[in-house]
Amino acid sequence: MNTKEISGKRQMEFLADFDYIREAGTEGEAKAAERIRAELGSFGVESHLEEFAFSAFQIKKATLTVTKPYRKEYTVIGYGRCGNTTEEGTEAAFLYAENGDDINLSYAKGKIVMVNEVVRAEMYQKLQQAGAVGFISIAGTPLDEGVDLTPRACSLPRNLQGEKGQEVPEDIEKEAEKYSKRMPGISIHYKDAVELVTKGASQVCLTVRQEIITHTSRNVAARIEGTDKGEEILTLTAHYDSVPEGPGAYDNMAGGAIIMELCRYFKSYRPRRTIEFVWFGAEEKGLLGSQNYIRVHEKELAAHRFNMNVDLAGQLIGGTVVGVTADISVCELITHMAQEIGIGISVKNQIWGSDSNTFARKGIPAMTLNRDGFGMHTRHDTIALLSDWSLERSAILLGYIAEELGNRENFPFERKVPENFISQLEKYFA
Repeated sequence: MNTKEISGKRQMEFLADFDYIREAGTEGEAKAAERIRAELGSFGVESHLEEFAFSAFQIKKATLTVTKPYRKEYTVIGYGRCGNTTEEGTEAAFLYAENGDDINLSYAKGKIVMVNEVVRAEMYQKLQQAGAVGFISIAGTPLDEGVDLTPRACSLPRNLQGEKGQEVPEDIEKEAEKYSKRMPGISIHYKDAVELVTKGASQVCLTVRQEIITHTSRNVAARIEGTDKGEEILTLTAHYDSVPEGPGAYDNMAGGAIIMELCRYFKSYRPRRTIEFVWFGAEEKGLLGSQNYIRVHEKELAAHRFNMNVDLAGQLIGGTVVGVTADISVCELITHMAQEIGIGISVKNQIWGSDSNTFARKGIPAMTLNRDGFGMHTRHDTIALLSDWSLERSAILLGYIAEELGNRENFPFERKVPENFISQLEKYFA
């Protein structure tokens, strides 16, 4: 690989144009997609948008008021995909159940229960089985001040054990009906949670009102055709949407900059195999962009040999990790390539919480390049924390892997994913 053609500085300049929130389905995400296309066009690569609709929750109202032995309303954020209360709310006895252990939850029946952790599927089901009528989770730290006193936004999974429904329901009314059977829940800041317990809150009124609406997201796709083995396809992918809390430079516009740099490189150094570059929308909503890509490109999936995804990149201090969802021999090959290019990595043979999972689920070997860092899903995730050295290094590593695989006479591993990973992925997507 001609490493002199890879520029971290150019990647940082590109990233500077994305210092805003790009939540899926918003004008910010649409603006970013057009900027990506403009950059591709600037060095002569054609691209296209693949739009898709998805359903999302919109919190209309969320309140928590202590009614006994004192009266006070607290700042809270409603859980997405939880149940709605009436306009007047649900009033019940309050219980602080700490970590949600069995002893504490034995007192939860008919109560609104506060627990220390984010309420995910397992904790939700424990609360439900204990007979709670509502839940409160705690976010933040005792050191927070100012804007950081706003609780963290959270949501329940689309599907919970025992519920029937598709991964992406076709009917919004049916999706809303499914959520209506759930408990209402909210998130409260750590400092307010301390006050609730210290002042002996014994009865509270919780209100959550939300609706399910349809948004539009889009993937940006571009292709460098292979010279003589073009019927075989490699993918270089990254998501470009962000969470609503911050501009998502590290998670994951940096990944988008890395594959943009490599698209520029392979435009000049065409490989023997075809490389498809995809910037996914709505990853933060549940890998929706990559799932749409798989549906749209279903007829050509048999030609896909390997997915190389990037998610979390660009920070200076940290370690580089490659999560490989494929046979162990692929881990050995990636490690060998990293040694050849002289860049240190840790390789993990497992499923990964990113878009590579979508490819692996379809039997396409996949990996995610990931770098340790700070500020994910917070307002601190800005370009100020990124490094051109780190971006350049990751692009060289990924580019070397892609070029080696793109040009070998015989592809070095089979198109298959071990059965144990497939079963884990089915549970992951459920």
